[in-house]
Amino acid sequence: MDHGKPGMVIAHLAPFSGGAAQGKLGLTDWSWDPTVLLGLALLVAVYVVAVRRGLLRNDDDTAPWFTRAALRPWFFAAGILSGFLALQSPIDTGGDDFLLSLHMIQHLVLMMVSPPLVLLGIAGMRSLPDNIAPRWRALWTFITRPWPATFIFNAVLLIWHIPSWYDATLTTPWIHIVEHLTFIGVGVIFWWPIVDPLRGARTKPVSPFVKMGMLGLAGIPPTVLGFLFALIGTPAYQFYARAPRLWGLSAVQDQQIAGVIMFGLGNIVYFVAISIIFLRLLGNPADDEAEVERSERTRAEVERPSAEHHPV
Repeated sequence: MDHGKPGMVIAHLAPFSGGAAQGKLGLTDWSWDPTVLLGLALLVAVYVVAVRRGLLRNDDDTAPWFTRAALRPWFFAAGILSGFLALQSPIDTGGDDFLLSLHMIQHLVLMMVSPPLVLLGIAGMRSLPDNIAPRWRALWTFITRPWPATFIFNAVLLIWHIPSWYDATLTTPWIHIVEHLTFIGVGVIFWWPIVDPLRGARTKPVSPFVKMGMLGLAGIPPTVLGFLFALIGTPAYQFYARAPRLWGLSAVQDQQIAGVIMFGLGNIVYFVAISIIFLRLLGNPADDEAEVERSERTRAEVERPSAEHHPV
């Protein structure tokens, strides 16, 4: 049985002992999964359409993050490139077949690196007209409110690290696909209110203090899980306990490295995001309050004509 990808080894059948099979991973071990390539190409196509339809323009308000809207395509490209590397490079092959630590890097990129970069690529985007998919937009507005988004993100992160579930993702291809899609999805949901990309008459900016609170709370689960992985002396996942060994690392050593990556790299990402938001406040603390007031005044002006035409 394989994982549905060319070149996959049957890692879960290898014996775990002093003479465990040795794996091989080289720089040429790329996945080249056509579904992943098609998905990334589709995202790029949607971005191009958004630019051509005027949803992304050079005069958009991108002040919360950078001074020139022309920088947005670079952030978007960085997000697409990071996702491509996480899903197609030897990081993917090594994580699927040999090392929990490589799998951990892949998941952190999919949840904490690619989503905010892609969202920065649309920062300042104009809201769609109100009559387009109102029910779906209402649902999206609800799940991307700061605290529901934080809860959903942390819940999905914790659930997929339950040993029986994690092992299932590595032996059943469709479960593995669902895991990756949910990681990407909750990554976008969580980072949406932090990047806060939409600008329009009815949008209300998220407070920078709320953003920092979200990031602080989101740092708790990876810290706890990371310490557990680093401190427990037995493999948490049977798949990696039986996988061929790579680079002379035992299953426990690999797990300890994965733990350090999880609470170390994960919290570095959150710390960088908090620092950027905080430094912006130090630069001019009145900017965010003024932005909120501007948004509320504009929204009131839009709603006033409607109230005049429909008196209570």
